[in-house]
Amino acid sequence: MGESFDVVTKCMGFTLTEQFMEKFVDPGNHNSGIDLLRTYLWRCQFLLPFVSLGLMCFGALIGLCACICRSLYPTIATGILHLLAGLCTLGSVSCYVAGIELLHQKLELPENVSGEFGWSFCLACVSAPLQFMASALFIWAAHTNRKEYTLMKAYRVA
Repeated sequence: MGESFDVVTKCMGFTLTEQFMEKFVDPGNHNSGIDLLRTYLWRCQFLLPFVSLGLMCFGALIGLCACICRSLYPTIATGILHLLAGLCTLGSVSCYVAGIELLHQKLELPENVSGEFGWSFCLACVSAPLQFMASALFIWAAHTNRKEYTLMKAYRVA
């Protein structure tokens, strides 16, 4: 009976329904009750990037309409949509970090796992400020002197 077991860690994909399953107070113990904070943090960090993407696509559509109409007024709406998309991205990153920290309070990492954030997390951290900068540039372009800036110059700046 003195056998030693090697722990094998591997990445596993989750189906869409598994993404929205409840998280339990004691991970793996279905009788421990539902941990609502971790459950909703997980759901938010899964859904908010899609909301951000939708806002960015809608902003691009409004920007295209602004080019066709030769008007700078929809540029303000595009800037606001980029601002909201940046907030969604920042919220998603925050929900992910909070959820991981709550999980690490309940479970210890295996010996061979370092628990560092990966490249996709770093991209998400960089994309939120870029979305905020794009938002600021769109709003600035809309509020500049409309007589001096033509439509193409304003979009070249943004």
